[in-house]
Amino acid sequence: MTDYSSPALHLASLTPEELYILLRNLRHVFASGDQEQYLVPDDALESFLNHCHQNIGESYFRTPRSIIKAFLDMLSIVDQNPQIQWSDLVANIELEPDLPSDVDTEIDVNEGAQDSQDPPSNDDGLAGFKI
Repeated sequence: MTDYSSPALHLASLTPEELYILLRNLRHVFASGDQEQYLVPDDALESFLNHCHQNIGESYFRTPRSIIKAFLDMLSIVDQNPQIQWSDLVANIELEPDLPSDVDTEIDVNEGAQDSQDPPSNDDGLAGFKI
């Protein structure tokens, strides 16, 4: 059994194929669903993923946040500068591996609870968050 009520779900790592599909879908959304408006061909997706694999290694499948950001940045640059070729950009993209978040998202259900010595407060009954 898995508890899905927590604020964050720990998901399995993406496979290379799933990451490719994700980039393809991002390209589709970026083009507002119009295939005629695609800024980069399928070859660009493969080149981009190969570049990521060479620079970051296997870890880029586990935490794709920086890969997604870099890909969308590349699409924005091509969109704003039509004279630039995507192939020139791919080689110059600098990527850093994602590090695990150091943010503690633990919920303190006792926060705001009244102690017997504390004066009454306007407790709204909501759980407090510690960040």
